[in-house]
Amino acid sequence: MSRLKEREETYFTTVRGMCRRCRQVAPARVFFRDDKVWQQSLCTCSTHEPVKIAHSQQWYLAEVLRDRPDRSPLKGSHPSSEGCPHDCGPCNWHASPCQLPVLSITNACNLRCPICFTYNRADRIWHMPVDEMQRTVDWIVESSGRVDLINLTGGEPTLHPELFKILEVCRREEIGRITMNSNGIRLAEDYELCQRLAELDVCVILSYNTFDPAVSSELHGRDLTEIKQRAVENLARAGVRTTLLQVLIRDRTEDALPGLFELMRRHDNILSLTVQTMTYTGQGGGSFDRSQPIPIDEAARIVAQRSGGMFATEDFFTRPSAHPLCYLIGYAMKVDNDLVPFTRFAPREQVAELLQDSYLLRADNDRPSDFFTDAINELYAAGEDETLATLRRLVDRLYPTDRTVTPTERQRIAESSVRTVYLHAHMDEETFDCSRAMLCPDLVPAEPGRLIPACTYNLFYRMKDPRFFVDKDAEGGAQ
Repeated sequence: MSRLKEREETYFTTVRGMCRRCRQVAPARVFFRDDKVWQQSLCTCSTHEPVKIAHSQQWYLAEVLRDRPDRSPLKGSHPSSEGCPHDCGPCNWHASPCQLPVLSITNACNLRCPICFTYNRADRIWHMPVDEMQRTVDWIVESSGRVDLINLTGGEPTLHPELFKILEVCRREEIGRITMNSNGIRLAEDYELCQRLAELDVCVILSYNTFDPAVSSELHGRDLTEIKQRAVENLARAGVRTTLLQVLIRDRTEDALPGLFELMRRHDNILSLTVQTMTYTGQGGGSFDRSQPIPIDEAARIVAQRSGGMFATEDFFTRPSAHPLCYLIGYAMKVDNDLVPFTRFAPREQVAELLQDSYLLRADNDRPSDFFTDAINELYAAGEDETLATLRRLVDRLYPTDRTVTPTERQRIAESSVRTVYLHAHMDEETFDCSRAMLCPDLVPAEPGRLIPACTYNLFYRMKDPRFFVDKDAEGGAQ
């Protein structure tokens, strides 16, 4: 009896995916080849090439088969009628609570970046009214309770004519941190703006992709390298808490990582680095060369290799309340001018427990948790005196014996000694997977009463809103 012909591929599962050509929900198969993981749309409208979604089959299996908390049905969810992703709001399939509400407060932008997945409209400028922002924030708090942070994006948020009133609306006890994305142009030009943001305790997420003028021109349509440097200097001088945000593109932006780590090490106000893998969708990104996508586990290897020894690939772990293909996180203690990853003195599982149902590390108890006790004992046994002294000082500030600190205050204290590297992969048409969307904790309040997973919004709902979408063949768009 003849044997079956050996195949180069091993089928693993079928997911509810998407077709780039017809933009309809379609089944997609996930399979293994060359020890890597691939996803391929099975839509009958055309032939689809597979796209790599994980660099390591072993890593993928270990993570996707790991148990994750299921919080469904969420408060305020509604029954599903058509199935994911057509019932967002969220529906009762959604399994992760809102940890990061993402609000676009304007569609105005002073750039037209070839890599951007948003749609900015110069022909129909819109700025969110303050009263609409108030209603939306009220509903976020009502439906989700306390959130670690809220993110304002656009467009370019600094172009909103009532930006400070919008930010004031977000200043409430139930919101731990206000974050605002920016391309840095106004921040580089207006130091007083940076001072005002510091007074309002806003954390700026500054887009910073490259130090190379030629690459900057390719990605943004103009050379922004000097502007980015001035923005960093102004934010540091004003004392604005800052996150550096890089889009990781193979053979274009990898070389910038050592410089970004150096900025984080040099400036005390830079609390984190977020590395987003290139997302091939939207106004600009959908047309960008997508022949070499970077899966998130490969991004961790690249970031570790370019960190100058600060991080190893094993120092990054998946965010418990998100899909493993979407988020990896690395935490480090800042000891003088060095960064010591948490995983060097605590088990990965124990670090991950501090992130249950939250975006940021939480230490909400009124006494040190087992994590801090075990970490201190581990450092003492290893003779790591400098790191031990830093951790003990942090614990004394987090849990003072002479006064009570609020959860928000405790969060701010922790930030003074902790640095974070987030690895984040948005989905596009080839990589969309409903199982990832149903675990998404980054939700877009499309209108008061509706929370939509960020990637689902970008791929299925944005084009229903004329404020944030224009057909690629129509005239208009930001210049």
